[in-house]
Amino acid sequence: MRCKNCGTENPDGSRFCATCGKPLEQEEPAKNVAEQKEEAVQNAEEQKEEAVQNAEEQKEEAARNAEEQKEEIAQNTEETVTSTAETKSLTHKKSRGLNKFLIGLACAVVVVVIAAGLLISRARRTIDLNKYVTFETTGYNGYGNVYPQIDWQKIQKKYDSRLKFTKEFKEQFGDSVDSVSPVAVLQSYVSVEMNSDSDLSNKDKVKYRWNVNKDYAKYVKCNLKYKNKTYKVKGLEEVKTFDAFKDLEVSFNGISPGGAVSFDYTGSDLTSADFQTDASNGTLANGDKIKVYLDKSMADSYASNLGKLPEKWEKEYTVKGLWYYVTSASDIDDDTMQQMKDRAEQEYNDHVESSWVDSESLESLTYMGDYLLEPVVGNGNELYLIYHVKVRDQYSNDDGSYDKVNDVYWYMHYGTILADGEGNTDIDLSDYGTPGNFFKIKTDAKTDGISSMVWKYYGYPTLDDLYADVVGDNADYSLVEDAVDNTK
Repeated sequence: MRCKNCGTENPDGSRFCATCGKPLEQEEPAKNVAEQKEEAVQNAEEQKEEAVQNAEEQKEEAARNAEEQKEEIAQNTEETVTSTAETKSLTHKKSRGLNKFLIGLACAVVVVVIAAGLLISRARRTIDLNKYVTFETTGYNGYGNVYPQIDWQKIQKKYDSRLKFTKEFKEQFGDSVDSVSPVAVLQSYVSVEMNSDSDLSNKDKVKYRWNVNKDYAKYVKCNLKYKNKTYKVKGLEEVKTFDAFKDLEVSFNGISPGGAVSFDYTGSDLTSADFQTDASNGTLANGDKIKVYLDKSMADSYASNLGKLPEKWEKEYTVKGLWYYVTSASDIDDDTMQQMKDRAEQEYNDHVESSWVDSESLESLTYMGDYLLEPVVGNGNELYLIYHVKVRDQYSNDDGSYDKVNDVYWYMHYGTILADGEGNTDIDLSDYGTPGNFFKIKTDAKTDGISSMVWKYYGYPTLDDLYADVVGDNADYSLVEDAVDNTK
């Protein structure tokens, strides 16, 4: 390290020259290009803000100074005229022959002295607020806080004897003038705040902004100088971090869209109660995004008790695994669907066995597909398995005969069918329904010479009749799937 005074080379880190004893200037490490670019942009912004602010301040200060000068000059001119008159009188008494030039010169000197006094007085009453702002940093690196403060005690000590109240203040508050100081009045008109004061790290650059109510000039004779600047954060304590969500199990339960979330923390650093969510239980649906987070106000407690802080305070999870009401027969696993069909066909065959007579025979029972409905209001579903039945009706006697294959459209109905998206279905196969209405097939054949032969079948004579009853006339449910093959 070379001494700029005598040229002696000194060891790096030396503070004074070993030869001449002069202080050595320490070289600052060169800043990287990114920092230089960042500072250049920041300085440009600050200069722009400062230029605008200074222009406004200068305009206001000029107007205020003009008014003060007008008032003070008027007052001092009056005193000067009085003083000059007295001087003239005195001079006239002592020497009537005093030259008028000397009198004019004396007046000019007095005016110059007054003007100089005004300038000096105004300079003594200008407070540079930026010199009296301090910053308190608390917390830890990455989670720090910065609080700007104005050192009013220091301002009070330096300026209180220099500042005066305006005529307006004296007229408005009268006796209060003796019980309060001008600096105390200023405090209610001035404050400073940070643009961002939390979650800060060392070397962060944070802007601070002055809030100055210009009405202060109505009551205190002074000028306030200030500009918005940037503070570089420092002094935050370094602390280790850990993955707080590593040992957290987030599970979802219930039926979509009425699911809920629960936490189970298996680690040793935290508890399940430390974790919170922005989700409302009882409203979750598969695919929803929820946020699970820790309370950042606990940073001090974690740092002191654990000696470390979470490396991140929140994490997003996707809701999955909730049971849901199926909206398509394809959501039902194959085994369950086959059990539902088997139950339907067994039910119809049992009916044939127990209720049909010799003149009726089952030709075929064909599965056509399904209608799936969901309630207009609320949650749930209803599934209708649709069958096409072909039945042969035949009868003959001396009065006539009948032999024909007739169509019957029939269904088995299931409610509340759930799936979990992983190939599992939940349904109560014992909770089903079949048509309660029936229709008749009449013939010209007489059974006793008078009455016609009639067959009665539960179901519908056409598929359109079934559809109209199950879907078309059902105001409480809407169709979400029509998977019926009309050709079967």
